[in-house]
Amino acid sequence: MTLVLVVAVIVAGLAGYLARQWDAGAPDSATPHASATSRTRARPTAIPSPSTTSDKPSAWCAAAPNVVTVPPPKVELLFSTATWRSCTTKVTRSGAGKGGIQYKVDATLPVFWSANPAVDALNSEIRSRIDDDVKGFLAAVDESTSDAAQDAAFTLSEQPRINQVGRLAVIQFTGQVYVGGSHGGVIDNWINIDTDTWTILGKDQILLPAARQTAGATRLARLIAPKIRGMNGGSCTTDAETLLAGGQTPEGTVTPSSYQKNMEMGLQFGGQLVVDFPPYYLFAYGCGIGSATLELRDLSGLINPDTAALATATVTPEVPPSPFSG
Repeated sequence: MTLVLVVAVIVAGLAGYLARQWDAGAPDSATPHASATSRTRARPTAIPSPSTTSDKPSAWCAAAPNVVTVPPPKVELLFSTATWRSCTTKVTRSGAGKGGIQYKVDATLPVFWSANPAVDALNSEIRSRIDDDVKGFLAAVDESTSDAAQDAAFTLSEQPRINQVGRLAVIQFTGQVYVGGSHGGVIDNWINIDTDTWTILGKDQILLPAARQTAGATRLARLIAPKIRGMNGGSCTTDAETLLAGGQTPEGTVTPSSYQKNMEMGLQFGGQLVVDFPPYYLFAYGCGIGSATLELRDLSGLINPDTAALATATVTPEVPPSPFSG
């Protein structure tokens, strides 16, 4: 498999999992690599339903993947709200692949607590995502030989940032994956979670069907394009025509809404929607991710009003995390 295909497969897997169907039960975590420097894999345990009065991080983060972290994970509380809590735990791997390439995985798994038992299925889904990311990365390691590494270890690094946005919990995953060549791939994924139901909102729940029709897709492109900037700014800009044409190097059949398949969307505090496009799609790799921030009030007729209402709802402010030990 060529470098381009390897990076494309891994990054596409990171971005495309939202469309999959998941089992509500906690799945097995990624099997430790045959030559990884880790202990014998422990059996996965059932996810308990913590009580609303528990102050133990093990209860708040009951779905933490102990079986994929050696030694057992240290849980870190991020913040609490009036109805839910969030925390993280590390997922790590290191070793050598079948072709002799050294590799390292350094990822952080976000986990939520809520009195609503539906949160357990969400935690399992996110946990499955991390496991799949690790499995895909290790498969790429095994398909490569040491001469592809250019004296550098293959790496997968992924970190979440969690925000309370009205009645939503919004996660932005950022990081990098390197599987040989002159540079690695960039990870940039958003997850928008309805905390009333603990379900993930897909693109078709954020945007109305009208946004995928010719007139709506054209209007949305004209709103996005002037605001897009690359990570390095400067000349890293684009126009609506490039978006509507399917990017700078279109592939396959292109429709006016084709660009929407390549964009990540995250709702943001203050009534805003962030739209991101991957490197290469709109401009040179050196420009990085193309990102635009839109005002929800400008997206009338394109944005789902129910989703906008969740994102702009007035809720009890988040409170600092409580001290805990153990």
